[in-house]
Amino acid sequence: MSQGSLRASVVKLPVELAQDDSWRMESVLSKYENQITIFTEYLEEYPNTDELVWILGKQHLLKTEKSKLLSDISARLWFTYRRKFSPIGGTGPSSDAGWGCMLRCGQMMLAQALICRHLGRDWSWEKQKEQPKEYQRILQCFLDRKDCCYSIHQMAQMGVGEGKSIGEWFGPNTVAQVLKKLALFDEWNSLAVYVSMDNTVVIEDIKKMCRVLPLSADTPGDRPPDSLTASNQSDELIFLDPHTTQTFVDTEENGTVNDQTFHCLQSPQRMNILNLDPSVALGFFCKEEKDFDNWCSLVQKEILKENLRMFELVQKHPSHWPPFIPPAKPEVTTTGAEFIDSNEQLEELDLEEDFEILSV
Repeated sequence: MSQGSLRASVVKLPVELAQDDSWRMESVLSKYENQITIFTEYLEEYPNTDELVWILGKQHLLKTEKSKLLSDISARLWFTYRRKFSPIGGTGPSSDAGWGCMLRCGQMMLAQALICRHLGRDWSWEKQKEQPKEYQRILQCFLDRKDCCYSIHQMAQMGVGEGKSIGEWFGPNTVAQVLKKLALFDEWNSLAVYVSMDNTVVIEDIKKMCRVLPLSADTPGDRPPDSLTASNQSDELIFLDPHTTQTFVDTEENGTVNDQTFHCLQSPQRMNILNLDPSVALGFFCKEEKDFDNWCSLVQKEILKENLRMFELVQKHPSHWPPFIPPAKPEVTTTGAEFIDSNEQLEELDLEEDFEILSV
């Protein structure tokens, strides 16, 4: 999630007004939704080269696997601005247009982790095709409703504890902290969310957080590649852009969700990596301890050899840091949705401020 690159991609949009009075701006914003201009070029035609393209750890040969590449991208859950959902907090905004882009990026990052958790990285999505029940349940975690654990309502209200007013734009760090808090109430997915301090990932701390869970027989763990091979000629980034306003979608009478607007069926967009804002949050999913060990080996082999490193990886908790205490769900008798309605109780969830990288 980039702090500046996606914000810079929206032009001629009254963002400053939307932040202050966004729920009254729906009629204005809807007029602009088709006028959003991206500073990158569309990938309607890929270069006819032998280069490899990496999509979330999976490689595609650009010259011979273009259709597989497009299918892989369209299978990712795509979360964008929405309008006409129930007002956040009862009286707040009913649209996140103009301020919710980073929250939507956080949702996309976490949704991909849940897909890998329950369905595996090789799972694919096809339009109008019946999907596993786990897929529908994952999607429902992110619907724009107060009672959905990772909804825009939950994230915005949990952000109050991070010093963000409802309707205020989040940075990558705030999104990481909010997801870490909300995961404490998510018993179905049972995620241990680790947010690194001072750009340093501590192996010892992560292993303390992780619980021993039975491995489902039909969802094998996904192992990261043994090495990364990338071309130095383009190294461009392919991305899903949240800066499109769509209408709120709720569950239907049969309990399922019409998911057509939660997948990007257009040609994906790309940007030059040099245009990426340096303030980013990186997300990694490790299903088992062996996956994490493989990830550590890959990082040490491919990342830490560079002079300018994005982050550090150390075995032991630094002695000059405060003691590491794994986060725990607060002792409350209400659900997560009810819990975060109370600003007084929000203040009990104090988290560190100098975090950069989100690892799941």
